Amino acid sequence: MTKRERFLQALRNTPTDELVWAPNFDYWLNVNTAEGTLPAKYVGMSRNDIVRAVGGCIWNRAGGIRILRDPSTGERWETVRDQSVHTITTPLGDVREVYTSTASEGAHRTPSHTEHFIKSRDDLRVMTYIVEGSRCDFDPAPAARAIAETGEDGVVLNSCFCVPFIQFAKTDAGYLTGFYLWTDHKKDVDRLVSAYMRLFLEGYSLIAKGPADIIATGDNMDGMMISPPIFEEYAVPFYKQAKEIASSHGKILEGHWCGRTQSLLHLAPGCGLDVVEAIVTKPMAEISLAEALDRLEGKVVLQGGIPSVLVCEQGGTREDFERYIEETILPLRGRKGFILGMSDNVPPNADFWRVERVAQLLGEKRNSRGEHITKEEM
Repeated sequence: MTKRERFLQALRNTPTDELVWAPNFDYWLNVNTAEGTLPAKYVGMSRNDIVRAVGGCIWNRAGGIRILRDPSTGERWETVRDQSVHTITTPLGDVREVYTSTASEGAHRTPSHTEHFIKSRDDLRVMTYIVEGSRCDFDPAPAARAIAETGEDGVVLNSCFCVPFIQFAKTDAGYLTGFYLWTDHKKDVDRLVSAYMRLFLEGYSLIAKGPADIIATGDNMDGMMISPPIFEEYAVPFYKQAKEIASSHGKILEGHWCGRTQSLLHLAPGCGLDVVEAIVTKPMAEISLAEALDRLEGKVVLQGGIPSVLVCEQGGTREDFERYIEETILPLRGRKGFILGMSDNVPPNADFWRVERVAQLLGEKRNSRGEHITKEEM
């Protein structure tokens, strides 16, 4: 069985002969490449080849989707000192968002979203005008290239769009402003959310006809912000319609749940998702990996299991990391509905030796003296 076959089998919630290990270290790779701090042995290697080198399965995200605006709108990006300013103009007025470089962390780190499009009810109406006049376009070529690059060593996903309420509350307005507007002007908010739902599902319908194995939602789901009632009102209807689109074309539907989701996991079975990816567990959330799997009832696949803090020196020693793999991960080998991955990503300052060590530990056993022995020595 190839890595691709095994990965797809696990994603479809079927037991596999080996535990699938799908590391996600894109952020670590991008920052260290840009800053010239990539380990010498990986310089010049592709991301996929590094995954192969550390013994993992490739989890390859491809692009190709874009949003086309109504001709009555205009859009521009400007760089002003350490800020990227994004403005959309319309006949009803303009909206603006700003991303500010986190200079203290380095120029190549993820910027901070310091100003959101929606600051008032008027902005809410402008954004609704923009979204209602938008449509999606999809180019399958990036996914096709990703499939060719990945080969039989993993899977390819198109990752885009999120639960429409999250798009409004987190990205467009920021949660504080978003919740005030939702409370005071729910009818207006629901009109925008409905417009996003139409647009995003239109995009998924295009993606579903493409070559990728998975449609992945970019939710960054976090139960601290999305309560169970909000989840049931806004996420479940979206997921169920997305699932219908995905299933009709043989695709897997995966949700990116990288926040503290212990309050939502019991709602995942039956919501429409096939997989919840990047599930965060102890010590970064108040739930163990085994408890998270139990709450999914074997009905939804969990991809995750290694909290990002544990691959950093701040999270413990290398011996602590090995102990975590041996005591928490290895007992789950053979368990249906589990794919070993990152929660959520390998940070730029990670001790990458720990990522390299995972596949070795998965293939090792100990002798009577507690020493590691490899499969070849058995």
